[in-house]
Parts: sequence; structure tokens; C-alpha cells
Amino acid sequence: MTDQSISSYLDQLQSKEGIPGGGSATALIGAMSAALIRMVSDIQKDKKAYFEHKENILEILKKAENLRTSFEELSEEDALAFEPVSQAYKLPKETDQQKAERQEAIEKGLHGAAQPPLKMMKATVQVLELYDKLTKLDIKGSIVNDIAVGVLFAKTTLQSAYLNVLVNTNGIKQEPIRNELERLGNVYLVQGEEIADQLYADSKYYLMHKKWPPSDVKGVQ
Repeated sequence: MTDQSISSYLDQLQSKEGIPGGGSATALIGAMSAALIRMVSDIQKDKKAYFEHKENILEILKKAENLRTSFEELSEEDALAFEPVSQAYKLPKETDQQKAERQEAIEKGLHGAAQPPLKMMKATVQVLELYDKLTKLDIKGSIVNDIAVGVLFAKTTLQSAYLNVLVNTNGIKQEPIRNELERLGNVYLVQGEEIADQLYADSKYYLMHKKWPPSDVKGVQ
């Protein structure tokens, strides 16, 4: 992904080969969310109104850059993560031993395939926390729309990555492993959605009223 144009990536995405697929595309949306918060931070960092917060803004900017890079890497990682599962499904299953070895290989592959979307969910929560820090600086103007869009991208990334976790855990028969993967996904989902919903509601309020909501209204949609 890092060496491709958007057009060439989309050509691959629409191909019937299925590599990349929905998981890789999810990471691309996450990268766009991180890029948007980096852009907003870059615009604000030298404004006199935010001079006393410049160090905080620069920290947000740098973390956003790192997260964008992480998402780009995860897009490639996810695109390749299902290959071991595909190979495992092709293993022979004539004897009981072959069946057991095949199932073990499938479950190992599925466990590995669940890792990129879980990493995406963790990174997305971090992106949302950066948006939360930024909005607390009382950002003003039409750029709040970019914040709102970035938050929506992050929420989409979070929810899509969660589905990509579930599609892999569904094939894992070992309950302790399956339950732990799904538990972790649920933790990220609940944590991220709560932040995203509040940020979206507050940003929408600002765009409608040209001011941030009072504390008793924050988070109310």
C-alpha cells in the first residue's frame, strides 16, 4: 500500500482475487482518520490562540503521524494474514490424523488473521483519544468539520475491524482462545465507540451553533 497510488490500490481491491479485501480497506480508512488529525494539528500549531498549547499540539501531530504509518503497515499485513488459513483449508483430510493436523493449522491461521484487525482497533482508540485531546483545546472554525469527518472515519474503522475479528474467531473451536480474542475486541469496541459518539455529537453541535456545547450537553446527540 505504501508504494501504491490510490488508483492502483482500488484496482486491486475491486479484483476478484480478494487480496486486498475488507480488512486492508479498513486500515486505509484508519490511516485517513490519522492523517486528518495530523492536518488539523499542523494548521493549529502556529496560531497565536494556541501558543500555550503548542507542545501538546505537536505531540498530537507526531503521534498521528506514527499511527498513520501503523495503519498503512496494517493494511499490508491484513492483506497477507489470511493466506495461511487458505493454505490450511487445502490440507488433506482423509485420515483422523490429517483431519486433526488440518484443524490445528486452520485455527493457528485464524488466530494469526485476527491479529491485524485487533491491532487496528487498538490504534483506532488511540486516534480517537488524540481527537479528544485536540477538541479540548477549543478548536474553532470550519476545520471542526474535518474533526467530525475524522471521528466518523475512526468509528467506521473500529466497527469494521471488529467484524474482521469476528469472522476469524467464528472458525476457532478452542473456546479459551476464541473468547479471549472476542473479549479484547469488545473492550476496544466499547471504549472507542463511547469516545467517538461523544466527539461526533460535540462536533455536530459546534457546526450547528458555532460554539462547543456546555458541559451538561456534551455527548448528547
